Amino acid sequence: MDEKKERIVAFVDFGHSKLSITYASFIKSKMKILGTYSNKNLGARQIDFQLFEMLGGEFFKKYGCDPRENIRCRLRLLDSIEKTRKLLSGNKEADVHCESLLEDEDLHRNIKREDLEELVADFITDFIKCLDESLEKTGVDKTTLHSVELVGEATRIPACIKHIEECFGMPTSRTLNSTDCIARGCALQAAMLSPNFQVANF
Repeated sequence: MDEKKERIVAFVDFGHSKLSITYASFIKSKMKILGTYSNKNLGARQIDFQLFEMLGGEFFKKYGCDPRENIRCRLRLLDSIEKTRKLLSGNKEADVHCESLLEDEDLHRNIKREDLEELVADFITDFIKCLDESLEKTGVDKTTLHSVELVGEATRIPACIKHIEECFGMPTSRTLNSTDCIARGCALQAAMLSPNFQVANF
């Protein structure tokens, strides 16, 4: 690595409740934030809620009772939906199953990845719009990017990876495990603040 050559990296942080995109420049132990873009209302929970409305509606139509109006059933169903969504990141289909969800009736539904992507088409459109707006509002030229780093569990959704790569015109990478990055950042910050550790200036 040429330490004198600037490297511009895009960090796409897409989690349960928000999307943020940060552009940073790295050169010889120095970092500069070139720009950041955030949407606090766009996250994987929107996908979960769309599935929740669909499955809750189907359950009500079939059994005449609505799990969406019962707090306990609502939480159980959302928990099951989140697990299923994560499974669909690595599998083409998965099952949502809640035993005795409401009035001793079970909810069992097979969901295919392509059906989920069709259901959340508007969400995907908003996601793509945010990617484009991040470049426009920060003024970063995507042709100058060295790499695109993914952070957050929702970046594992195949449709999101596809559109990120199409937007930036390059493969994405995960130099750091998305579940470890916050813990490592906190540990580094604590070491920098502590008088018991010597941390190189960055």
